[in-house]
Amino acid sequence: MIYKLQEGNKVKIQSVNLHGLSVEEALAAATKNLDYCLSHGVEVIDLNHGKGYHSSRNFSVIKQELRKMLKDYPLRENGYRVIYGESDLPIALTYDEGHTLVVARTKELEYIGGRTQQEKNHLIFSDEGKKKRKQDKKQRASKQSNRKRC
Repeated sequence: MIYKLQEGNKVKIQSVNLHGLSVEEALAAATKNLDYCLSHGVEVIDLNHGKGYHSSRNFSVIKQELRKMLKDYPLRENGYRVIYGESDLPIALTYDEGHTLVVARTKELEYIGGRTQQEKNHLIFSDEGKKKRKQDKKQRASKQSNRKRC
């Protein structure tokens, strides 16, 4: 289990690597880990299934089957939701389409990742970040209009 610091709190994150497994093995491993994580209060479960680049079918079979399985899994009843790695929710910013996240409700709007990534995400989504981007945009516009006058 991986614990990452999250703005003064600890977010419990479990990463499950499903690379190199058959579809049946991957689904069994995912089910076993999901059962454990849900019963132990893990807040983010990162199911790393890959993008399918090494698949003989040229797409991620595990990803497709895993996401089908998760639709029938009792996540909502346990207070969890599925977030795809390609999502633009803050929790998924450090992931890509090779990941599927199972996240405790209310955690989907939090940022995870290293300190540098958290700071970057904070700048993107915080009110201060929005204000700074507006100021920067005004400064760039002002510089461009000054150049045109000269």
